[in-house]
Order: sequence, then structure tokens, then C-alpha cells
Amino acid sequence: MSDNPPPSIPTGRARGRARARARTQEELDAVRMPGQLPFMSQGRGRGVTPEGRGRGVTPERVIDPEVPTGRAYHRGGSATTAQPGSSGAGSAESAASEKMAGLAIGSSNSNGNGGNGNGNGSAPSVGRGATRGRRDRATEYLPRTRPDNLVSKKGSGGEEITITANFFALVAKPNWRLMLYRVDMVPEIDNTKVRKGLLYVHKDRLGSVIFDGTVLYTDSTLTPDQKPLVLNSKRESDGQVVVITIRLVEEIQPTDYHYTMFFNIVLRRCMEGMKMQLVGRNYYDPSAKVALKQFKLELWPGYETSIRQHENSVLLCCEVSHKILRTDTVLEQMQEVFKRDKANFRSGCEKILLGCIVLTRYNNKTYRIDDISWEKHPTDSFESSKGTPMTFIEYYEGKYNRTIRDGQQPLLVSMPTLREKRSGVSGPVLLIPELCFMTGLSDEQRANFNLMKAMGDYTRQDPAKRTQTLAGFSKRIKDTPEIQEELKNWNLRFAEELVKFRARILAPETILGAGSAKFSYSHDNADWGGAFRNWKQWSVVNCSKWAVVYAPRDATATQEFINMMLKVGPSLGMIIGKPKVFELLDNRPVTYIQTLDRVIDMKPAIVMVVIPNNKGDHYAVVKKKCCLEKPIPSQCMTATVLGKPKGLMSVATKVALQMNCKLGGEPWAVKIPLKNTMVIGYDTYHDSLHKDKSVGAVVASINATFTKFISMADFHSNQSEMTDKMCPAIAKALRKYNSVNGCLPERVIMYRDGVGDGQIPYVVEHEVAAITKCFNEAGMDEVKFTYIIVSKRINTRLFRNNGKPTNPPSGTVVDDVITLPERYDFFLVSQSVRQGTVNPTSYNVVKDTSGLRPDHIQSLTYKLTHLYYNWPGTVRVPAVCQYAHKLALLVGDSLHKMPAEGLGDLLYYL
Repeated sequence: MSDNPPPSIPTGRARGRARARARTQEELDAVRMPGQLPFMSQGRGRGVTPEGRGRGVTPERVIDPEVPTGRAYHRGGSATTAQPGSSGAGSAESAASEKMAGLAIGSSNSNGNGGNGNGNGSAPSVGRGATRGRRDRATEYLPRTRPDNLVSKKGSGGEEITITANFFALVAKPNWRLMLYRVDMVPEIDNTKVRKGLLYVHKDRLGSVIFDGTVLYTDSTLTPDQKPLVLNSKRESDGQVVVITIRLVEEIQPTDYHYTMFFNIVLRRCMEGMKMQLVGRNYYDPSAKVALKQFKLELWPGYETSIRQHENSVLLCCEVSHKILRTDTVLEQMQEVFKRDKANFRSGCEKILLGCIVLTRYNNKTYRIDDISWEKHPTDSFESSKGTPMTFIEYYEGKYNRTIRDGQQPLLVSMPTLREKRSGVSGPVLLIPELCFMTGLSDEQRANFNLMKAMGDYTRQDPAKRTQTLAGFSKRIKDTPEIQEELKNWNLRFAEELVKFRARILAPETILGAGSAKFSYSHDNADWGGAFRNWKQWSVVNCSKWAVVYAPRDATATQEFINMMLKVGPSLGMIIGKPKVFELLDNRPVTYIQTLDRVIDMKPAIVMVVIPNNKGDHYAVVKKKCCLEKPIPSQCMTATVLGKPKGLMSVATKVALQMNCKLGGEPWAVKIPLKNTMVIGYDTYHDSLHKDKSVGAVVASINATFTKFISMADFHSNQSEMTDKMCPAIAKALRKYNSVNGCLPERVIMYRDGVGDGQIPYVVEHEVAAITKCFNEAGMDEVKFTYIIVSKRINTRLFRNNGKPTNPPSGTVVDDVITLPERYDFFLVSQSVRQGTVNPTSYNVVKDTSGLRPDHIQSLTYKLTHLYYNWPGTVRVPAVCQYAHKLALLVGDSLHKMPAEGLGDLLYYL
């Protein structure tokens, strides 16, 4: 048996990784990029920790064929904690696992053995994998956040409609099941490629398997009596006979992390069968690229795919995606900076490049620019894997056939990600600017209307076009022989049609004003901008004393706008007095600051400032003066907007509503029957100046109609610090609620935005517990608490079937079929969209002691999307979340400090 693997070994994502062994120094040197520090091979595994508990660090072993030595030591058998689903598990987890065990792909009926986790169910496990995975990582089971007391998460209110989603069902033969085996070899072999080669010699005997070097997946039992299978392979390098023992660990249940992992490996093989290129985490088709040469851009069409167990079956989610690749290199960007400002060349480069993601086309990998090494150049030498000196120019010419023309350009520094650190990458990677291509769009490009329009013609697909593209994806899978062969080997196939199911439309809300003022909108257009031609606001703060600051060139446009503001006031039931105007000598930022100092000292109720545009520093300096140094409500207007007479009356109406909000007024309300209830929204935003800091914003309702709010923001560096800052803010909101209403709330509902799937376990275990403790310290031991995670960045898309696919109307709720069985979740389409395909929002209820039925939570969430006062229509998330986002954005982009205390009761950040 040769040490080289046979040609049939899986490649790509299915190749597996070395489990519980260290890479040899030769392997580490082979993957080391030039300029990267040498890897230190220590311990026996990846991620050695001081306590010796890192991934793959195992004690020295004594191999005994009769003693299980496997990966699943901590997953069952004689382990101290029983596996969910086995007789020793707790009642809640056991019940959940029993319910989930009945779920399967398509028509499958799994009848697993409960998964004792140790191979033969008797002896203790020691050795390979016994202490693997002790660090915080993805759990063996998908985190269950569904409250144990929940009977059903399905609502019943609303009108039923038929919906199609961008999911394909994975269909299997009856009684399909997935088995997990552990593979041990005597003598022990650490090289994963050699281990695979020795095992795949017996491919005809094993059938369809996926082997990652330690564990083996298959859809059938390898022996009829479940006894260990013993095979022999001969290693050609020394003639040594290697004894391979394959032991059954368990049948993998749908709740198991490995269940999802297996299907994603199969999916990756299918994507590779389409001859698409992996860029980052997704596959794209460069042969179908769209070149926008006039904008130096390329669009690569592709798909973002994932596969997992949903309510009743395994579903493949497929979202149409486009990778935006710029044809300009980092070196060209640096040259542009040099032309614009030679004196501040280095700082200018760092400002536009640090944090950007670049693509190296010679290997189709993406890197994040963390630093620029000005003292290093491509002519510098480093030690190659053979121990000889080599320049960067020689390296790239020899390995990638790339010629570097500029030998004096600085090098870019990319630090390894957490995942790369775990795999042994220790030092930074040095990149050549000339070979790095920019990705994404710059702020300047986003502001280019023609560019965005040209790109939107391809990327902003309507439902009919999107479903057509998804049908093409399905056909491509069906017509590719390699994919069909792969699926056939596993007794699987993908359904050709998108999944179809029933959903519900919630009734439209009535928009309420003062007295008898009300407005009703239609399902298809959740917008009430037309109501403001004659509208009595819910509550009004008159604006009789205010000031306007503007530059000389904007004098005419500003005066015309002021006249329009005076006209729209009466139609909104608002008295707007004539403002005191201040014309600047010039439009430099320092002139704005000096004038604002004088204006604010006159104590107007609000100050309006006309700035040239939103590209310079003017907005930031105005907001810093009005939110930090001398707190006062402020309204910024750009001369660009005022210079367009068309639609200016509509702009004046919206600005008048904004100013009323910033002064403490309430433009409208909706009927929400909950009493003694506080709603809290939380969101985060990365500080654009301090890269290691993030802003967390809390916005909480403080009155019975959910139309008045208290807002707070703070900085944090990590999740633990974020929780520490969040709880005092919530305590402050409770005190404010008490002072306004004379009592503390009986019910608190919190909408938490900015949480990725990987952060959910931390949020459930630490954040919710900390907030509960905060309630207890406030004397609210019996408070009814609901905690809901809000996710906007999801790949789920919904289409209404009305002959031709269209966007579902505002108020569409989905709480079955495509939701997840381990969660109390639902999807809500709250906004109306006229272009492209609507994006639903996902809501995951991770704690609920309120006693509210699913109907109530869904209806309340929809009602709260009507109360964002910066837009006369519904928004994607509840208003408190959108307010929190706006506040975090203002602080993270412009202020970079905590706002002054005096503005907390006002929506000054709109």
C-alpha cells in the first residue's frame, strides 16, 4: 500500500480534516505563505491550550482492539452526562430528542439505536478523540432554544394564502438513515492522507462512505450484527500490515450537529460537480460573469446554499447571489490616494484599505487587510520550505506564474482568523497589493446612481426572475451526471420544484392620529404618506423658536425650504414659527462650529443646519457639537436635496414630522391592547474609528401606547462587556418607566438584533440570565419576560403564487414547514417592496414566560413595525430595533463617544 492516496479519494470540502493529530513540520511549511511566520508544531493536536484541553490533545494511548478508543468518548457510553435521547437524559432534552428522532428526509422512517456513542455500548472509551472538542465550539447537537413549555408555535389568525419559498426538499428512500463509525488503525498513523488511502483501498467493500480521517459516515450498516469490521491494508513504504478496525458509534439523529454537517458535505460535492468556483464560502460561475467595464466591476453569478433539518424534512435553501469583483487592484487604489494627497499618503491608504476584503485571483481566496507593512517590499527575501532564501517576486513567479512589476510597493498584512488559528496558522500572511483585487463597493461607488442602477439590473431580481433562476439551478443539478451519480450512491435526490405551503396574512393596521384622525392602507402598499395632507398628529410639540444655519451659496434654496415648512405646519396640526436665520461666511467645518456655538447659546428649541453634502466632515462636526458638547435637537439638511425643487413639499412634510419627534412629539399610533408592558430594542454597530470597539444601543418604550422612548448607547469590546453595559441601560429604562407610569412594567418584551447563529448559545446562557437578574434586582421577580432574536440577514425568500410569482403582501407570516424544529420561530414580511424580491425577517423566541400565544407575539411584532417615525410605512423590524440601529449608527459613524444624557428622552438621532 502506497502512502499516496488513490485517485478516488474525495476532494474539496469533503476531504475532511486531520482529527486529533498535529501536522508534520513539512506539511506546515508546505501551506505557509511567504512572509508568514513558521508554524510551531506542538502537542498532538490543533489548538493546544495551557490546560492541555485543546482540540486533539490526547493522552498517550495503549491500543487494545477490544477497548473502544474513539471520537465519541464524551458523547455517551460511560460518560458522566447521558446523551439526549438515551435513558439517562433529562426529561426535556429526552422528549425533544424523541420527537426529533421521528423526523427524517422525505419519506424516511429512522429507527435508530438511540446512540450509545461508544461503539459497542459497554466498555469505556479512551484514546483517540477522548478529550477532543473540549473548547467552546459547535455543540454536538443543534442548540435548542424552543421553550420547554411551548405546546405549538403555529398561529391561526389572518387570511390563508399559498406561498413558495426558495427551498428544495431532499428526498430519500424509505427507512434511510445515517450511521457514524469510528476508524482506528494499528499501528497508529497520524497522516490523514495516508489513513484515507489505506481505508479507500476497501471502497468496494464499504460502499458509499465519507471518511475525514477519524470518523466515517455511511447510509447502511457495515456488518449485520453491528460488530466491529476488521480490515487489513499493506503500507507499501515499509510493507507494514495495518489493521483497520471500524466500530459503529451510533445512528445520527436529525438534532445532531453531524447530521447537518454530512448533508453540507454532500451539497459541496454537488456544487463542485457544476464546475463552479468557491470564493469565500459560496460558489460562483466565472464563465457567466457580467462585465461592467465603465465602472471597473465584474459580477459573478452564483448561489448561497445551505442544507439542514426543518420542521418535517431536510430542505436545501438556495439563494441567488452575485459576487461583486472590482477590476482595480489595491496598488491602483494606493496610487489614486497618492495623486489626491501626497502629504497624507500613508494615513490616506490606511483609512480606505484597513478592514477591506480583497481577492487574490491566483488562488481565489479572500483576505481581510489588517495592516500595511510599509517597510517590507516584494524584493525582500524569506526562507522557503526548503530552507533556502527566496524573494516574493521569485515565489509568485514560480508558484503562480505571476509577474510583479513594482518591486517597491509595501506589503499588506492579513491576520489569521480564529478558524485558521485553530488549524495551525500562527502568523500573519503578507500579500502583494498588485495581485490583490478589491471586493465590494466603496462609499463613493454606492453614491453613484448610474453604477447602482446598472448593477441592480442584474442583482435586483423580481420574484418571477428569481424563481426562473432557481429553476435553472434545479435543472443544472438534474442534468449533471456527476451530481446524479453522487446522490444515487447515497440513495438521495433533490425535488425539482420549490417547496410550497400555506401561510397567513395579518389584517392591516389602522393608523391613529389625534381625535378622530385615522388612516387605512391596503395589503399591497403599507404606506400612509398620503394621510399627511391633512393630519392631526397623535401629540404635537410646537416649534415656535428655532434657528437655521446655512452657507452663502445655499441662501435661496434654504429660504424657499423654510417657506414650505411654514406651509406644511398647519396641515400637520403643528405651529411652526418663523426661524432665526444665520448665514455663514463660508462652508468650512470650523465655521459651522463657531456659528453653532453662538446659535445654541440663544437656546432655540431645535437648530436646522444646511450642509453641502453627506460626504464630508460637516455632518460629523455638527452632530458632535449638538449631541456631545452642547446637547440640543438638530436637523441636518443637505444642499443637494434642497437644490431639487421637485418633491420638495413632500420633503418638507417629512422633515416637519421628524422635528416634531425630536422635540418629543408623536406623529401617529396604532392600537396595541397590551397593558403595563415595556418593549425594548437592542442593536450593535462597529465603530468606524476605533476598530476594536462596537456600539450597543438600547431603546425602550416608556408609555402605554409604545410611542415614547428612552434611548441609551455605550461601547464594548466583546460579548461579556456588552452584557455588562446592557443591563445598567435596561435598569435605567425601568426607572424611567416607573417615573412616567408610577409603577414598574408587568411584562417586558425584548427584541434583540445583531445576533449571528453562532452567538445564540451565549445569548441564551449569559445575556438572558443577566437581564433576568437585572429584573430581580429591580424587584420584578414575577415579571413576564419574552426575549426575541431578530435576524434580517437571512437567505430565505418567499413568493406568492398568483399565476406569476409576486412578492407576498405586508403582514405575511410563516410559522411552519421552513421554520426549525428546535426553535420557537417565525418569519414575517412587514414591509412593502416595489422593486426586487422582498426580504422576510426571522424572529426566534428564546425565552417566553409571558403567557402570550403565538398569534399574540406575531401580531404585536407586526404592529410595532408601524411605529418608526422616520418613514410613513412599515419597516423590516420592530420600531425599537430600528431606533436602536439608528442610534448605534450615529454613535459609531459620527460621534465615537457616548451621547449627552439630556437627549435620552428624545428621538434626536432620526
